[in-house]
Amino acid sequence: MHHKLSALILSLALMLAVSGTTWAHGDIPRTAEPSDAEARLFVADATNGDLISLDLPTGDMVSRLSTPRYIMSLALSSDEQHLFTMRGRSTYRDFITVVHTGLDAEEGRFYPPYVARTIPVDTPGPGWENRMLTVGGKDALMMEGTGEFVILNDNAFTGLAPVSVRTFKLGAPDHYFYLEEGENLYVGHLRKGFVQVINSKTGEEVTRIEGCPLNHGKGKDEVSGRLFYACMRDVMVIGTRGDEQNQVVGRIPYPENQRIGAFIEGAGRILWGYTEGILPIMYRFDPAVEPYQFEVVTLGASIRQWATEGGKYFLSLTRGGVLQIRDGGTGELLRTAQVSKPFAKDYHEHVGRAILPDIKSMHGDAYVSLPHEGRIAVVDLETAEIKRYFDVGGEPTRIVLVEPAAAAARAAAMSATQ
Repeated sequence: MHHKLSALILSLALMLAVSGTTWAHGDIPRTAEPSDAEARLFVADATNGDLISLDLPTGDMVSRLSTPRYIMSLALSSDEQHLFTMRGRSTYRDFITVVHTGLDAEEGRFYPPYVARTIPVDTPGPGWENRMLTVGGKDALMMEGTGEFVILNDNAFTGLAPVSVRTFKLGAPDHYFYLEEGENLYVGHLRKGFVQVINSKTGEEVTRIEGCPLNHGKGKDEVSGRLFYACMRDVMVIGTRGDEQNQVVGRIPYPENQRIGAFIEGAGRILWGYTEGILPIMYRFDPAVEPYQFEVVTLGASIRQWATEGGKYFLSLTRGGVLQIRDGGTGELLRTAQVSKPFAKDYHEHVGRAILPDIKSMHGDAYVSLPHEGRIAVVDLETAEIKRYFDVGGEPTRIVLVEPAAAAARAAAMSATQ
């Protein structure tokens, strides 16, 4: 009996010696998690700083990632693989949380998104239309607290390696509005009231263009190369080519007591000028017609604006919860959709965090975040039919859309120009 028990113990010991490594440390099959979604929607939750992701068209929730409170802006990298979530600018400490979107551009598929890196910074400036600023095709950040323009030479945010950057010194710490044309960068300074012209290769200052107090908003006409900077009482026009390079070539007064804070590109060369808050009107501007002037288009208590791909439609969300679908060239009201109950709050957004609803569009649909209802409306732009709602909870605000086909097309276009 003793010999039998010893043999059994020895047999078990041998089994553990042979297989124990496999149980504890051996190869474990990995489960693939790809998604063949047509696109992925990211939306910021104003209640806690979460970043919510949904796969489209189903609206299935993929994840809810936590970032430092509170998100002020979202900016998508040029390769659409990284989403920069930037914290509000009235906080004790500022952060940029870089989230990998999960996009595999080569496969044309999505994997679960994840937080790649969180970086403490000093007052990061937002991108434009939820996309990162670029310098020579490279993503860039404007550090408003330190007065620096940081150009990212690579996007190696996943891992422990440092990210290679170039840093240009700006005229002063400020809130910036930036355009790139030719070999120069044109950086408008809000409080200082000037546009700083910087050589995009060396970072050296070329000149400063004065005379634009409360500079908030910029636009560009690709045909003439002229730049438009919104000042307190008018819009300053800057030439960038030939004899008018870096010269003020005109001023466009506001026809009403409403200044411009931003421009959106409409159909053709049309620019739509609007500002923050609840707006009764917007300005239509056609750079092809001189002398320059603004045309007034009535909106009716609008709290959010957007233009679809190619500027076909200009979209406006009213305080009454109505999505106005307008012609992107003329501003004519085409159709409306009641997407929500009225917005009761003031909804004048400051620098603490994003609180406003947002509008984005893709493939003939508009996606409208409704923070007061905790959901996102999907509207068919051709019929104004509400196709469905995505209930995400919290207070959804800023929206970013990521689409594999569009990302591949942009990457090919950028490679062709470099």
